[in-house]
Amino acid sequence: MLSKKIRAYKEAHPKAKAKEIAAAVGCKPAYVYQVLHVKRVKKDEPTDGQKIIRDEITRLNREKETLQMFYDVAEDKNTELDEEVHQLKMDIIGYRAVISYLQGQLDGITV
Repeated sequence: MLSKKIRAYKEAHPKAKAKEIAAAVGCKPAYVYQVLHVKRVKKDEPTDGQKIIRDEITRLNREKETLQMFYDVAEDKNTELDEEVHQLKMDIIGYRAVISYLQGQLDGITV
């Protein structure tokens, strides 16, 4: 790889100018400048942008967990309410049956 050759030459000849390095490795001086002036970042050292994104991910995860907790509480309450509504419907059906029975008894009785 040409960029490795440029860096190796520069390391072996620290005072070498871009033209000399370019001639030695067979490229243009502009490419030597480009290779030598690229800021190298260690992979295990996050950039400021990566730190911001990680902080935002952490914040969003906390928010998601809070919303999930509220959802679970609402879901439990909804289940309880569904059970109460079902019981009320059953009570209404029961009352209708009793009223119908009593109405039938009343209609069959002569006073």
